Amino acid sequence: MKFMGDYHMHTAYSDGRGTVEEMAAAARRRHLSAIGVAEHGPRSIGTGVKNEKSYLEIKAKLQALQPSFPDIHLLAGAEANVINPGGMLDITRDTIKRLDYLLVGLHPFVLPQGWKGWGWMLKNQAGKIFPSLDHRVRNANTKALKEAIYSYDVWAVSHPGLGMPIEIAELAKACQAKDTAWEINAGHCFPSCREVLEAARYGVEFVVNSDAHFPETVGDLSYGSWVLEKAGVPAERVRNAKMRAFKE
Repeated sequence: MKFMGDYHMHTAYSDGRGTVEEMAAAARRRHLSAIGVAEHGPRSIGTGVKNEKSYLEIKAKLQALQPSFPDIHLLAGAEANVINPGGMLDITRDTIKRLDYLLVGLHPFVLPQGWKGWGWMLKNQAGKIFPSLDHRVRNANTKALKEAIYSYDVWAVSHPGLGMPIEIAELAKACQAKDTAWEINAGHCFPSCREVLEAARYGVEFVVNSDAHFPETVGDLSYGSWVLEKAGVPAERVRNAKMRAFKE
């Protein structure tokens, strides 16, 4: 399977190592027709943007660069963190409205909101030590993501289950209901074929992203091609597949 876009990458605005222009140039070398810069939310510990203004600066830079890259659609997104069990994000709705799209994900090292948020995050850490907590942790994580999906206009869930386990079936039903894509993260080679098969059973659409932190890995989506083909997922259900883009 071939892809026309890569919508999850990080620059020096968060924990990436390249500039916005360097990532765009790398996308051109990969012959992509669209990219999206989606930096970590500001509550990511040690890896997030300095503040929400960074997203608007990135969008302005991409707009300024667009004439130099007429062959690539340059988009500004965000990879927001869910910061409490109620699905609250670490980016305001006003900023989200001004961006081109929104990725939402669970990350274990974020500054949570409120005492319920702290309890939820601490339970995730405890679950790594006490397997008996696994079911409760999965349920709590799934509920938090579902709340975010139903509360915001979420284009895709980033690497669902990576670092913070979830119930695939329950999350997949919510994604399908809200037209939210399930990310296959080629940078982390995640999820597995078994997990892709399980999510696919519920009719979700997928998007394959690199999660690139360096220009060299922009557009490196080979794992996504392999796992989708192994799972038998057709291009029509992959948002950035070239065949689908051509048909649309």
